[in-house]
Amino acid sequence: MDQQPTAEKKNRSSTGLLLLVVLLLISNVVMLWMLMQRGEEVEQTQQQVATLTTQKEDVTLMLENMLSSYDTLKTENDQLTSEMELQKQQIEELMTKVKRGGYDLAKAKKEAETLRSIMKNYVHQIDSLNQANQALTAQNVGLTQELGVVTGQKDALTTEKEALQGRIAKGAVLHTTAILAGGLFMRSNGKQVDTDRAKKAEMVKCCFTLGVNNVTDPGDKTLYMRVISPDGKVLLAGDGNNRFSFNGVEGEYSAKREVNYQNQAVDVCIFWTGGEELRTGQYIVEVYESGALVSTVKFDLK
Repeated sequence: MDQQPTAEKKNRSSTGLLLLVVLLLISNVVMLWMLMQRGEEVEQTQQQVATLTTQKEDVTLMLENMLSSYDTLKTENDQLTSEMELQKQQIEELMTKVKRGGYDLAKAKKEAETLRSIMKNYVHQIDSLNQANQALTAQNVGLTQELGVVTGQKDALTTEKEALQGRIAKGAVLHTTAILAGGLFMRSNGKQVDTDRAKKAEMVKCCFTLGVNNVTDPGDKTLYMRVISPDGKVLLAGDGNNRFSFNGVEGEYSAKREVNYQNQAVDVCIFWTGGEELRTGQYIVEVYESGALVSTVKFDLK
């Protein structure tokens, strides 16, 4: 009579022990799974941090190399020197943002590539200027040896150059009080519509206001527009005749327009209609008159 209750107690004890073991196994499996998940999350986070660190170092190295390259660019052209100093400031500002952290690295890389394209353009300009100077020097030497009468011509050229520099120093160069640029496409009804989409853009428009300038001579002014694409190339004029002189060298322009300027403020728009397919990225628009930079502006196409 006493053996049956004892057996039932043993059975219940064994069942309870088995349940406890099962619960312990399940809890261990759950803990192991949670640890594995946490480990994967930590590894992914470390990979992301490593990738961002590498991107940050790559962009920083690119900017540092550009600054070093600018230090090797030498020219006696004051306009080019001033423009290159401004570009160096932009590089240094971007480098500070990248090193400080919190700045979009993809955007920083895009801006760095645009700055590098601009630097390549300056390298080309300085090389062209140096070649032109070398050619003029050789020509002057040859004329001196053959004719011996170049002194008067040299004095006349020097006087003309000094007079031109004097007028520039007094503010004869035109300037803008406002400038905007962007892409356009033409609807079937002939209406022009602004767009920031590269696939839609068929033209580039640049509108600005020439400010009051009582120093420069009034009359017809030829304004040249250069549109520099994200890869550093100039969008060429549709008619193929696209050469002009600026900053002491000869280069390419995208469009030009004649404006009658009477020393008073006047609104002007210039259109590039070259028909070339536009790509995404940042574009730089420069406006020149009498070989000098009047103004510059940037815009993006997605």
